Amino acid sequence: MSRLACCVLVVLAPVTVRAQLLSPVWVELGEDGAMLARVVVLSSRDCPSLSIDGASRGMEARSPAPRGFRPVCEAMIPAGARLATVNGRALPLAKADPSRVAVFGDTGCRINRNEVQDCNDPAHWPFLRLAGRVSSTQPDVVIHVGDFLYREIPCPEGRQASCAGTPAGDNWETWNADFFTPAAPLLATTPWVFTRGNHESCDRSWRGWFYYLDPHPWRGEVCEPMQPPYRVALGSFRLIVFDSSAAGDSLNNAQVAAFASALASLHEDHAWLASHHPFWGLRTSDNVSQTAAPSLTKAWRKADPQGIDLIVSGHVHLFELLGFDHGLPPQVVAGDGGTNLAIPLNSSLRGMRLDYATIQAGVTERQFGFTLLTRDAKVWNVTLNNLEDRASVNCSIARHVVSCRH
Repeated sequence: MSRLACCVLVVLAPVTVRAQLLSPVWVELGEDGAMLARVVVLSSRDCPSLSIDGASRGMEARSPAPRGFRPVCEAMIPAGARLATVNGRALPLAKADPSRVAVFGDTGCRINRNEVQDCNDPAHWPFLRLAGRVSSTQPDVVIHVGDFLYREIPCPEGRQASCAGTPAGDNWETWNADFFTPAAPLLATTPWVFTRGNHESCDRSWRGWFYYLDPHPWRGEVCEPMQPPYRVALGSFRLIVFDSSAAGDSLNNAQVAAFASALASLHEDHAWLASHHPFWGLRTSDNVSQTAAPSLTKAWRKADPQGIDLIVSGHVHLFELLGFDHGLPPQVVAGDGGTNLAIPLNSSLRGMRLDYATIQAGVTERQFGFTLLTRDAKVWNVTLNNLEDRASVNCSIARHVVSCRH
């Protein structure tokens, strides 16, 4: 017997090891029509390839990842791309002139020294359920109006039934628990615009904001107290993303000057504006309705920006839709995305004054849900959709005039 015949030649077939993706691949919209594909991975070696109209390119890690964070990989999707896939799965590409826009914010589960939300009960923290409801309405784009991370301290003693074992602080585990895991069904199906909230300010969870969600290049562990406003362009649809994360609940003249300067830099024609804090919104304190962000309100009056058709915001954990005199744009407040709800507002809003403006039409609801805006010619219809898929508010906006059906 020959020496070769006594040996068995084993040929190993090539083994394909799929990258360990820790989140869905999502698409977010940046400045002037930029589209970014991003995904969180176990290791920077796991960055997958992105196929765009049949041509493959590698996604690259935003590097270096902050300590305590898993890497995120990204790649630009060029304008005009018809199909983008990762691992054979098509990504949701932005479309020009969107006619269905979903808005919500303030989505994390609150755990701090004064308040502990039941993170384990979807009736008390319903963000996962809400994300599924939003996805089922098939919006063209989602606008998250800020405040992603609320688990600021470990679960307190005596509250284990609500939050045992929960992560806390500005790190991957907490961002995953508060945002990426519950948002997964919607991240996979719809392009997003992200707005920075006060929970992402420089004294809170800014590292996760700048590393995972900010659409600009990663500059390392450098926190900008206030980022310049930028424009998201989708055909004729324009959205200004405005950073109000540093705004306080009381009047601050230095902030008035800074916000007024940013507003004065805007030169728009029929654009929306997204900011975490409402420019013209209401909050309750000791059951008294007050201006939600007085520094922003004063800044608007000082700068008198033109060309804004609608403001969408959060911060107040309620739904509000307010229409004003003086030619001011209507204000939507959609801070009802999952965090404990706020004290309800007085239901009679018509005739109330905010600074120099008077509310001509207004509606508010205290319930979890999301706002869906659908376009019909030059009219935007506004509905507050609750967790039971019922529209509890039906209104319309045409030329700054708000009309509601009760």
